[in-house]
Amino acid sequence: MNMSEHARLPLEACLDAQAMQPLLQGLLAATSDAGRTIGAVRVTKVRRNTSVRRNPNPITLCYEVDLLGGPGRPPAMRQFYGKAFRDGESAQAAVGSAALHLPAVDMLLWRWPTDPGLPQLPALIDPAQTVRFWGAPADEVTPVRYVAEWRATLRYTRLCGGLPAENLYAKTFSDDRGAEIHRRFLYFWDLAQNDPDAPTVAEPLAYDPVTRALWQPHAGGTPLSQILIDGVHPESLAGRVAYAWALVHTAPLHLAGPVPRDRAHWLAEVRRRRNKISRALPDLAERAGEVADAIEHASTLLPEPPAAVIHGDCHPDQMWVDGQRVVLFDFDEFALGDPMEDLAEFVTKLGPLGIDARFATTMLADYAQLAPDHFNLRRLQWHMAVQQLLQASRAFIFQVPDWAAEMDRRLHRARSLAESCTKGCAP
Repeated sequence: MNMSEHARLPLEACLDAQAMQPLLQGLLAATSDAGRTIGAVRVTKVRRNTSVRRNPNPITLCYEVDLLGGPGRPPAMRQFYGKAFRDGESAQAAVGSAALHLPAVDMLLWRWPTDPGLPQLPALIDPAQTVRFWGAPADEVTPVRYVAEWRATLRYTRLCGGLPAENLYAKTFSDDRGAEIHRRFLYFWDLAQNDPDAPTVAEPLAYDPVTRALWQPHAGGTPLSQILIDGVHPESLAGRVAYAWALVHTAPLHLAGPVPRDRAHWLAEVRRRRNKISRALPDLAERAGEVADAIEHASTLLPEPPAAVIHGDCHPDQMWVDGQRVVLFDFDEFALGDPMEDLAEFVTKLGPLGIDARFATTMLADYAQLAPDHFNLRRLQWHMAVQQLLQASRAFIFQVPDWAAEMDRRLHRARSLAESCTKGCAP
């Protein structure tokens, strides 16, 4: 199929599983599944972007394709990762690429593990990768997280008869950032060995520069979000969470990434999100502008934060609890910034989980006692306003149900928080 044979479909067509099924069926002829029939298609992991300048790919997504069984071929599921383009640009991007080309929807697709940004993946899914750690190849290799062209996390499983299976994890990147992430884990691993109250981490085993992968065993415990949703936890849990974040914020500054997350960074991000919301839903353009203005005005009245290491992706799923210990995950986004950014993101993302607000209130009070030099209520409120604006735009980006209404609710909350952090300040 080429553009002369098939008029290009509207952009939205790539989000319609039924419309995509015959197009994907045609692509199977170019794969090892030639001759097989697709039974169903599911669209997952959708990300949308309205900015032409910053991102020429308006939609990225995954197609989960169920293949019917046949003589000698059992049913199977394949994953295709798609990147939509604008104005026919996929044709140029397809030149010299191993990706599959769908000109009807201006899209390139590739099938796991073939990824142009992560050429090391085929080597990493070899079970023999675990020989260096276990002395034997893994029984199973499973992708557990994957962001196309950027990073992937693989789980290697060794079956142990009637005993629980043993797991190793490799996290690989499109660049060499894994080496620095490995050093961060080493710091917190050593800290946990010397302070029984400090958070622990999965032991950092090695970093391999060839496959750009850092290796760690399984970390035990229960996700913090699950514990909080269940509502049964010791009163001391909020204090342990506060202590964990306080230790992150007092980590050596050299562990931070190269790009600071200062106020200028966030003001630029606020303007970008305002523009994104205005393009996605013009009816909310005026409201988004008012919120952005309120956040920018409030920023001029805030005290300067101390320079500190921040986690940079601080939400409840980054914490587990193992006995009396908090377990920390995901050190990819460490940066120099305001510790109140971490707390604001953490508290903001507790809200949709339906967790009792008293946990967040107690955690913040405990943090204020543990790290008084870092805590500031007005800066916290300001970062919470920013977070609400971010979540408003993400409602569109990730196509959450009823995203327009969610965007409206988030903008209202952001405006209220921005105004709250200016109360009592001189004009």
